Amino acid sequence: MDTIGLWQVVENRPARLHLAGLAAERDLEGWIESDPALLERGLVIVGRQVRLEGGPLNLLALDPQGRWVLIEIKRERLRREVIAQAIDYASCLHRLEPARLREQCDAYLRSRSGEATLDALLEQRGRSPEAEADGREIIIYLVGTGYDQGLERMVGYLAERAELAVRMVTLSAFRDEQGGLLLAREIHESVDAPATAGRRPSTPAPSAEAVLALADQNGVGEVVRTLYGAAMELGLHARPWAKSIMFAPPANRTRCLFVVWVERRPKEPGVAKAYIAAEAFEQFYRIAEADLVAAVGPVTYVMLDQAGAERVSAGLRRLLAPKDSE
Repeated sequence: MDTIGLWQVVENRPARLHLAGLAAERDLEGWIESDPALLERGLVIVGRQVRLEGGPLNLLALDPQGRWVLIEIKRERLRREVIAQAIDYASCLHRLEPARLREQCDAYLRSRSGEATLDALLEQRGRSPEAEADGREIIIYLVGTGYDQGLERMVGYLAERAELAVRMVTLSAFRDEQGGLLLAREIHESVDAPATAGRRPSTPAPSAEAVLALADQNGVGEVVRTLYGAAMELGLHARPWAKSIMFAPPANRTRCLFVVWVERRPKEPGVAKAYIAAEAFEQFYRIAEADLVAAVGPVTYVMLDQAGAERVSAGLRRLLAPKDSE
């Protein structure tokens, strides 16, 4: 069984921090709601205690590509039953009518900010609020303080056979000498997830060439093709969507390293929006965010012209190219 030890170095001496019990499930909900980067940077929460046919879902979010993120939280160990509960919630979310989903999400967003709407958030991510033409893709996060033996095996089997993207996150709390609470996070995720994990099998994916052709039509073809060419050269996996291309590590093709949108921007001709996921580069390639920024420039949401696309592509080659090819 894996355990985490945490020390704080004070006056050049390590002082061990003591493991503390986590708060109630509602408190964990609140922490993740206030900072969803506890799970993954770039998530935006669009619902809390969402009413589904199978019961109330702790949290619902969108990721930077507009995929739905279902978050189920337990204040104790994740047990095998949580898989059945999460799949039930996912099936309910998959079938939920768009109007009812929009109603719940918009009510939540109004209570939080008063400005954002679900339609606007989806459109920012290149998704159609009504048709969701790429399918209502669902990513499942299971959050707890640990997990039962065999649960990771079950999650891997679901990813391989049922094409479900399930990520387990365990949180541990420690108290320092002043009584402050520190959180340690571990992400447990299967590798070699299918490229279509989470996508409805009945919804055909567009081809990369079709999306690149759309980029040409919208005046951002050079930018998108520059990034696409670098990604293919480096062996990354390309995941085309209706209005974007996501690039993922070959070890897990559901995780976004970066994504570029191909939409026309009348006020910024020749400029494409992109999202660079620093956390994924660290998780899969052990590249610190500071090193990533030094190589490619700003991360998270960025606007790239041709010079910017060439800078990002060159930086990725320096970071990811095999050492014997340098």
